[in-house]
Amino acid sequence: MILRNAIEASRFFLAPALDQAGCVVDATAGNGHDVLFFCRHTKPDCRIWAFDIQSAAIQSCERLLEQHGCRGRVRLIHTDHARLAEYVDAPVNAAIFNLGYLPGQNHAVTTTPGSLAPALEGLLGLLAPGGRIGIVAYPGHESGRQEITFLESYLPRCPQRIYTITRLSFINQINHPAILYSISKTKEGLL
Repeated sequence: MILRNAIEASRFFLAPALDQAGCVVDATAGNGHDVLFFCRHTKPDCRIWAFDIQSAAIQSCERLLEQHGCRGRVRLIHTDHARLAEYVDAPVNAAIFNLGYLPGQNHAVTTTPGSLAPALEGLLGLLAPGGRIGIVAYPGHESGRQEITFLESYLPRCPQRIYTITRLSFINQINHPAILYSISKTKEGLL
């Protein structure tokens, strides 16, 4: 399989954690494509959470899920992903962040390091042993560059005995290609 971009790479990375997943999280629901991916690759009883701060994103995601007959599987939460640990009450097997702005909407409304920090902290605390988090970040706008600066500072401090973290970038692509940060928790998850 040839992966063409960070979004495809994130799904390839997350897929092995989905077969037996009991709980997955899309921290940035957007237009619903990652949520739909979760619906298609998890068991019917898997709890799927999707968060977005923009009502347009929640509505777009809801329409896509309805079109594909899986709206009833997803808990759509209209709030900042910084608050996700207030809602999710089970160990998380897989999670995705697709940072930046909502395509087709106001590009000035973006995710920020200020909301990413508590969201990531919450997910790391909820992540099940063997669980995975994919973070797709975009260096093509100021907020995206700030998020990348945050991730490049924060992620190396995560303990190696608990997490394996990688960064994947498509260096020959034009227009500031997205970067994928992949986080895997060890099976033991020892603290």
